[in-house]
Amino acid sequence: MLHAIQNKTDTEKPSPSPVVTVVMAVYNGMPYLTEALESLERQTIGAQRVEIIAVDDGSTDDSGAELDRWTTRLPHLRVIHQENSGGPSGPRNLAIDEARGRYVFIADADDVLGDEALERMVCMAEENTSDVVLGRMAGLGGREVSVLAFKHAARADLYTSDVYRSLNPQKLFRRSLLNDHGIRFPVDLWLGEDQMFCTEAMLAAHVISVVGDYDCYYARRREDGQHLTLRDRSAWQSVEPVKRVMDLIAERVADTDNRRRLLARHFRQIMGKVLLPVAASEKFAGAFRDDTYRYVREVCDTYWEPEMIPHLPALTWLRLYCFLEGRYAQLEVLARFEEHSQDPEIVEDGRVFRPYPFFRDPAAGIPDELFEMTDRLKARHAVTGARWDGGILTVTGHARIDAVSTRDVRTRLQLRSRDGRRVYDLPTRHTATPHLTEEHGKQGRYDFALAGWEAELDPGTAADGGPPEHGVWDLWAVVDIQGLRREVRLGAPAGRPGQWVMPAGRVRAAGGDSVVPYRTKGGKFALDIGGGVRGLAAQGMITDQRWDGEALRWTGAGWIDSVPGEDAEPQLILRSRQSGLQVLVPTRRAHVPRTDLDAAPAHGVPAEVGFTAEVDPLTADGGSPLPPGVWDLHLRLTAPGVTRETRLRAVTGLTTEQLWRVRPLSDAEGHLRLVTPYMTKSGHLAIDSGGIYFTPESQLLLAEGARDPDSRREFVVRGRVGVYGVRPDELRLRVTVGDGPPRTMALALAPPRPGDPAPRAVGPERNADQWPAFTVRVPAGGGPFRRPAVTVRLELTTGGQLFASRPHTAR
Repeated sequence: MLHAIQNKTDTEKPSPSPVVTVVMAVYNGMPYLTEALESLERQTIGAQRVEIIAVDDGSTDDSGAELDRWTTRLPHLRVIHQENSGGPSGPRNLAIDEARGRYVFIADADDVLGDEALERMVCMAEENTSDVVLGRMAGLGGREVSVLAFKHAARADLYTSDVYRSLNPQKLFRRSLLNDHGIRFPVDLWLGEDQMFCTEAMLAAHVISVVGDYDCYYARRREDGQHLTLRDRSAWQSVEPVKRVMDLIAERVADTDNRRRLLARHFRQIMGKVLLPVAASEKFAGAFRDDTYRYVREVCDTYWEPEMIPHLPALTWLRLYCFLEGRYAQLEVLARFEEHSQDPEIVEDGRVFRPYPFFRDPAAGIPDELFEMTDRLKARHAVTGARWDGGILTVTGHARIDAVSTRDVRTRLQLRSRDGRRVYDLPTRHTATPHLTEEHGKQGRYDFALAGWEAELDPGTAADGGPPEHGVWDLWAVVDIQGLRREVRLGAPAGRPGQWVMPAGRVRAAGGDSVVPYRTKGGKFALDIGGGVRGLAAQGMITDQRWDGEALRWTGAGWIDSVPGEDAEPQLILRSRQSGLQVLVPTRRAHVPRTDLDAAPAHGVPAEVGFTAEVDPLTADGGSPLPPGVWDLHLRLTAPGVTRETRLRAVTGLTTEQLWRVRPLSDAEGHLRLVTPYMTKSGHLAIDSGGIYFTPESQLLLAEGARDPDSRREFVVRGRVGVYGVRPDELRLRVTVGDGPPRTMALALAPPRPGDPAPRAVGPERNADQWPAFTVRVPAGGGPFRRPAVTVRLELTTGGQLFASRPHTAR
């Protein structure tokens, strides 16, 4: 028996189709259900874009009533009540059938969504035409959640990425994918139904994406222990869900290697979730254990291939080997073995063995190959810093090999051409890294205290005493430890907070060749020698800008990717955005305070060339006024062998007074010129020299005008003025009361006070918070029954011209 409650009456028009439908099967979800619904209410995607379908599956607590109460709070919550079906599959399928959203997100009633979860996942799907979107998961209530599957990716490959590690259904699915392929949860399973659903969806998907930069979903470990997965189950119920998923993979995946990759994931599952709990505990001895072994053997006979061994962890393969060989007594010992308790690895003649139970036990007779780790061990490395010491690039870091102590270690850094044909060793010395032993030594099992290194690269001599050829060069570390060798290409950090940043480039004094370290798209450390990929670029900023009499003055700094500052000469240039004409501004070197430079939008690079420049707009163009138009500020830096230009930005510390303020200027012939320095939306500096964007009218702003609430006989007017250098005799307030004659009042400007109203200004910045303010009181007249309208406007007379604000009228 089903009955539904919707948050609309039958006479209302149906709401527009939602973007996403949240599907929620509910059975005895209290008190967690309330928190789950609150998280849906907070979704930033907007209520009109979300539909929620909650199916109460015969709850015996207050869940059904709680859902009904929430229909008055959530605008698009639809509740369906039904008798208990025995599992979540039926309720979820019903909700998917009823869904209208372009996407479906499946949530559990005891979990919580991050506030931006639906917005971020839908945005990812829309941008990449994704069929399935994984949102990064986190744990609640002590629940542990693996994050391996949640590496941020617009398009993740099902077979080469880790997305198949996550087979829970708490994902965003394109509804047409589910309907076109008839993908639903199997109703005859209450365990493993999630994996069937997700596997089928992922195999059918054209695009799988991952939102890995935000915690989208918080999975909870319930304090009452009421999880379906904790129910008692039969041997068949334990094995059958895994077998069905493997049947599906075998049927749908034609590529042999890809099929083996996915099947190996489920052999890991069989070992960890099915065989080990049964083999390790005496309570499962007898018929249950025999039945489990029989069902698992049938799966192995059908799908196991030795080519899957590299896809299994070493201990998992050893345990599975014992099972396949019928060595159940040894399997049961290995099932109870805890890997963290093992002795250190054994290194012999360049081979590494893990001394798991039965290693070289004559009675067991298990081959050494099952204990060998040599080919499984990976090199671990990190670049911890890179800097220019004069003309030498010094790179520091550490490198080691998994599970092998750094005894007898020898690490060399190499400079390799991108084609691999030229290789040069760099001077390298070892450094101490005791912290690696503390962090990764597993309580003293391994000693990584000698993993550190420091290498020097001299661009003039790195290639056997001469300079390397022009091109892209990579840095490699060759690590030799106790007869083992690993070669690893060095990576560079992505610039996350707290990490070092790639240093800027250098120019060799002889010939001016550039050497630029950079981070590749794949995150590797590379050098561009000669500027073929990463030519030297200039950067610069303005730290101060102000009117000095009739001249506009700038102070700033710049550099060419750390070319020594003493070798570079600055030149400020004004370039017309309309005509491309340029005006050279007199420029000279100047000291720029370090505090100002630290506010610059640059990272890890010192600004070595300080400068100051000034220009009179009325004489800037060879004694003539700066032509009307918009002029951008550029800085040209010239050093031996290299010249670069950059468009100048402003540091965030520039005030409104230093930025855009209209300056009315009269030239020698008495013609008024309007000059406004301002900052563009992208943060660059420019000059409006013809009133294109800025006029006095746009800078005369009335914030408010109203009768004084106490006297009612005075009209209080407040406002702001953005015209620079206004004299007291130039600014007036024009007041008209009723039908009377207009009169003008002089104004005095003052710095704004806290609480002064700031009107919304026009122009690129739209910020009048720091403009000079005024407040005046105007006698309004009238009596209690007659209150004439009062009209006010600001007037500015400058250069023989009258400018006025928009009038403001109030009663």
